[in-house]
Amino acid sequence: MDVVTVDRIRRSLESHGEAFRRRLLTPDESRYCRGPREAERVAGRVAAKEAVMKVLGDGWPAIPWTSIEVLPDESGRPIARLTGKAAEAMRDLGLAAVDVSITHDGNLAIAAALGAGPTGEETR
Repeated sequence: MDVVTVDRIRRSLESHGEAFRRRLLTPDESRYCRGPREAERVAGRVAAKEAVMKVLGDGWPAIPWTSIEVLPDESGRPIARLTGKAAEAMRDLGLAAVDVSITHDGNLAIAAALGAGPTGEETR
């Protein structure tokens, strides 16, 4: 699990703009997050990526932020897609996938991640 304050992300977006987006988000995530709810959506992605890194047992800089992509499927459910170092760590742990859930309450973005083994059983 991880918790991120939306205001902290808003301040970072205002101060660092595109550099902040490029460091943390894939191009598709950046496009998805744009708009009036950008800070809230980015905070959700940051919390989800941190939760995924905890499942993988390693974090930044060993696992780049952009090697974890969190986008909604057609029904709006967040899906984590791992590439590069994150995908390697997932394979090394014998995981087939990492499922994520994101919620918001007030100024908080909260995310949980759960690793699933090859047959879908919980492994972490």
